[in-house]
Amino acid sequence: MLVIGGTHFTAEAIWPHLQTIFVPAVEAPLLLASGAWVGLNAVRSGGNFGVVVLAGAIVGLLPLVLQVVGFGMLLNRGAEVGQLAGTFGFLMVLWGALIGGGYSLSK
Repeated sequence: MLVIGGTHFTAEAIWPHLQTIFVPAVEAPLLLASGAWVGLNAVRSGGNFGVVVLAGAIVGLLPLVLQVVGFGMLLNRGAEVGQLAGTFGFLMVLWGALIGGGYSLSK
């Protein structure tokens, strides 16, 4: 998530018009997949459903901070836009973790 977020931030800092392409709906599958990977590995490491939720919430903070601080403040897109996109990213990772953890726990 750090590498993906860092390259995303760098690319949009260099080419600001990429913000019309990198919209939350385009990023959602990547965030869901990352969350699913987190949930799956949380269970494989011996965790239960509570650990899955906690791990998803912790990793979900990365897109939240990136959107609010990185894009909202540093690239001057506005606090409200950053909060909305960041909350969306947080939820996508958390929901992905729930999907991956739920799948892994069902086996």
